Amino acid sequence: MSLWSRHVSAIHGAKLSFKPTGYSFSSSPWNNIIREVGSLSSQGINFLSLLKKKVGNAVNTSFWDDTWLNDTPLKQLFPWLYALENRKQITVADKFKDISLSGSFRRYPHGGIEEDQFRSLVDLTASFILSNSVDRWVWLLDSSGEYSVSSTRTYIDDFLLPTVGSPTRWVKVVPIKINIFVWKVSLDKLPSRFNLSLRGIDTPSIMCPICNLAGESSSHLLFSCSMARFFGVKLLVGGT
Repeated sequence: MSLWSRHVSAIHGAKLSFKPTGYSFSSSPWNNIIREVGSLSSQGINFLSLLKKKVGNAVNTSFWDDTWLNDTPLKQLFPWLYALENRKQITVADKFKDISLSGSFRRYPHGGIEEDQFRSLVDLTASFILSNSVDRWVWLLDSSGEYSVSSTRTYIDDFLLPTVGSPTRWVKVVPIKINIFVWKVSLDKLPSRFNLSLRGIDTPSIMCPICNLAGESSSHLLFSCSMARFFGVKLLVGGT
């Protein structure tokens, strides 16, 4: 169990509900967490979908309510069988004590959709085997399965913050001023005459003062101007 979950459990107890307590005005760390989960859910971030129950001995896993076999609770997959269930909160361990899985029903499923759903339920649970380990929740955003603030923060940022294009890549082996220069070139933010005129800054001319053959844009300065091409050739041949 992670340090964060041990801290919350020590304050509020091991069995916590993700449902509001009913006292919206009360303030406590757990109530604040529940309110934030609800607020983020209204923005499209469903944290509960990032939790999955990993069943061990199944003592603390609800057969119908928890997501333990696949991505959907069984009460949603088999609503007709759930309607027959007398013990809605029955655990997986207690349900498996009855080999037929029908002992807690108010009557045996018969005919049509009830029989079809019961047959599907038996097939779905047939290969599942309980173990001696305790049940636990797995956090899907971290490879360890443990909850981490870092993975949560990254998920929220990726979901809510706008995309700003490709990330800036700095090359550590060259001076920082070269990195900044290349970054400005990639964004076409050099203070060339052409860019200055676009910003409404008065310039006597937007023509290149070196060759006077084209507008002084970033592309022209670095690749098309006669002086840029001259120095480029010199660098290629190793001249001085």
